[in-house]
Amino acid sequence: MPNETRSSGILLGTVIGGTLGIIATLLLAPKSGAKMREELSDKYHSLCDKTKEIASTVGDRTKEIASTVGGTTKDIVESVKEEATSLAQHAKESNQNIKDSFASTTDEIKDKLTATVK
Repeated sequence: MPNETRSSGILLGTVIGGTLGIIATLLLAPKSGAKMREELSDKYHSLCDKTKEIASTVGDRTKEIASTVGGTTKDIVESVKEEATSLAQHAKESNQNIKDSFASTTDEIKDKLTATVK
């Protein structure tokens, strides 16, 4: 019995394998030249359309990013200008305070020298 089972299994495997081979051959058989060119053309046009869509999306995003960066840059420039103006004003005030202090100290030294000389 085991030999009969093995033989029937081999026969069944051969039949199933042959059937799958025939089905695969029919499904994968080359198409006519006109049909193949038509499918390639359709796929090419589909790919072109998708590429144009992606390029348009990338262009739009690039414009948005450029606009955002431009706005942010303007804000930063304004902030830096304001800070620079504030620092310049503070420097002028400090410079004037130093001049006033120096003049006051100079006057005090002159007064003391004058009092000492007399």
